Amino acid sequence: MNANGSSSSGLLPTDRPNTFKGYVYYNLNWLRKFSTDFGIFQVMYQGSPLTSYLDVGNSFPSGLTGGAFPVDVVDRGKWVDVTQDPTTGLITVGSPVTKRTPWYNQTDFNFQQSYKLGESKALSFSATFTNLLNQRSVTNVEGNIASGFSSNFIAPGGFVTSDGTPFYAATFHPYDYVALMNAAPTSSTCPPTGSACGPLTVSSAYGQPNRYQASRTIRLGLRFTF
Repeated sequence: MNANGSSSSGLLPTDRPNTFKGYVYYNLNWLRKFSTDFGIFQVMYQGSPLTSYLDVGNSFPSGLTGGAFPVDVVDRGKWVDVTQDPTTGLITVGSPVTKRTPWYNQTDFNFQQSYKLGESKALSFSATFTNLLNQRSVTNVEGNIASGFSSNFIAPGGFVTSDGTPFYAATFHPYDYVALMNAAPTSSTCPPTGSACGPLTVSSAYGQPNRYQASRTIRLGLRFTF
């Protein structure tokens, strides 16, 4: 459920509307006994959609990101820019937009050298370079708005998960998640019991890359065909 009390359906992380793939292969025979194969495989994928989310109703301090009770408050596949005043702690939030990771580009290269030992026998050496150019495209960005170093969450209607039915009823109705971030529980006992509330701490990792394309790998092979 999103902050409007409706389904938070939207773009999946696998949504890449534009993709390009190409493969080039060439075989070179020389000196009667030798055969050299070259192959290049190139992919280009449009970035994945990013999703902003918040802990709602509770949280566990668990390091930088937290996210034990995540809710896609502005729908899956939607992103909001968040700023926090360093003096007052006031949080401001931009309008939801569709934001994606950068394009994913990768070049793979294969080389094979063969030597014929007879009509049906051959000895081959091969080398496969995955991510030949060692490109490091960003594959994911931290989407949890609230820091995980302390108990940072919002409480719709002033209820937390331990309140049971009243909490879940509140999440099925629209709530102002920005206002709730500026009046968030400082602990799980903040309203309805009346503990002091204030702006939650926005994660310093929010919007920062946290996953990257795998680095270059090389696989070598030796094969005897008979």
